[in-house]
Amino acid sequence: MTSPQSPLANESEPPRRRLPSLPPLPARVRLRFGPTPDVRRIVLLWAAWLAIICVFQIVVGARLQPARPDGVLAWTPNETSQGYPAASGSGCRPLLADPNMNEHVAFDSEYYLGIATGGYDNPKAQAYVDQDGHVVALGVPTCTAGMDGWTPLSYAFMPGYPYAMKPVMAVEGVLPFTSNLTDVGRATLAGIIVSALGGLLAMLALSRLMAFMERRRKPATTDGETAVAKTSAWGGAHGLRAALYLLVFPTGFYLAQVYSDGLFIGLAFMACALAVEKKVVWAAIFAILASLTRQAGFLLFLPIAWAAFQMLRDSESRPKGWRIGVPVVAAFAPVVAFGAWFISPLGRNWQAVENEYFTRSFDIPKSIGLWQTAWNSLVSGVDKTAAGGYPVYGGGPLASATSVYIALEFVALALSVVACIWLLRRMPGVALFGLGVIVLSAGSSGAQGMDRYVLAVPAIFLMLASFGRREVFDRAWVMASTLVVGMLAMLFTFGFWVS
Repeated sequence: MTSPQSPLANESEPPRRRLPSLPPLPARVRLRFGPTPDVRRIVLLWAAWLAIICVFQIVVGARLQPARPDGVLAWTPNETSQGYPAASGSGCRPLLADPNMNEHVAFDSEYYLGIATGGYDNPKAQAYVDQDGHVVALGVPTCTAGMDGWTPLSYAFMPGYPYAMKPVMAVEGVLPFTSNLTDVGRATLAGIIVSALGGLLAMLALSRLMAFMERRRKPATTDGETAVAKTSAWGGAHGLRAALYLLVFPTGFYLAQVYSDGLFIGLAFMACALAVEKKVVWAAIFAILASLTRQAGFLLFLPIAWAAFQMLRDSESRPKGWRIGVPVVAAFAPVVAFGAWFISPLGRNWQAVENEYFTRSFDIPKSIGLWQTAWNSLVSGVDKTAAGGYPVYGGGPLASATSVYIALEFVALALSVVACIWLLRRMPGVALFGLGVIVLSAGSSGAQGMDRYVLAVPAIFLMLASFGRREVFDRAWVMASTLVVGMLAMLFTFGFWVS
């Protein structure tokens, strides 16, 4: 027998329609919705490093009190004496004395903070008075007498970095946890954010350059058959290693300070990576921004021009029709952008400050002489610059701190040159850009600040990351470099001279 059926059982139900299963999204589309594992690892590494360096500077400032002043160079004792920097009185430096995140500012930070908070003519930043080609007064106009007709030293710095700080400051002004900061405090926080984000961009660019190198390496062979290994677009472990080497480089801590290095190398390295990938229009955009951030940015025409040459030489990748001129225009874009700034009022003021106050110029013979004198001083242990009338290293026997400082300058110079030569066959355009940075920096700086300037040489990190495939080298380099960056970051935290 069958059980009685419900009246509803006699009614037919419409069949349910099942939605067809969707095919998996292509990799390019998936990337728009979330970063790849390689990118996530780089971002996490960057976030961990940023937290570590910031905590380290707070802790070391609370735990240690070094003996002042810093006598590493002839002029540094006046800038690092007890009570420096002061917020008021004769010789005051109010922008450096603001207590908000003060461990992240020193020396040139003053001018970036001044531009971001009050423009290039901010009277709270240091200025000078020139009469008949001679500097007769130096100080901060708001707290120094006799500063009539002053010229701001801020004009010696390009606008890209401080102008990038301004929109971040505007956002900070409406956030509840930053709106109560002083103007200088908000500018300091904005400078750290812009520098750190630039450092992240540089890490991503290095990882793409490493990926390109991995694809160009000879494929491994097994039993006579070629085995082509798939390489991530972000370099996998090799890209992560290059990014790490940037962070632990002896002057890598500048990527979290109120200095323009982070933003500049982020823009410059990404321009190099895009040029290598033949994306010359995007490379030109990053190069233009870099050329308005630091003087060396115009040298980015070298990797873009090399990419353009390769594109035009290869019949398969050569653009068609009117587009054939795009690579050429892209190559000249950073030079044109720098030239437009150079002849602008800001550029003319920059030239005046460089000539009248800093008396710096690109002079290869003079620079070679200065480097030779520095080397002779290091080898002899005696300041040989005194013969020129101005003892750069204080005169007399070199202090041990000065010897270490000079040695780091030469190590940085040698490492950068070797790295560029090593990269020249692998990535000619990127290597030429690095060599241009070295020549421009060494030919203008007079053996000072080279360990920071070479941060803009991507060949260093690519070569080290390639050597880092060997585990012993990798561990040894990380240990050595981390110890040095810790020492230099500590000096910077206390306002001592690093580079």
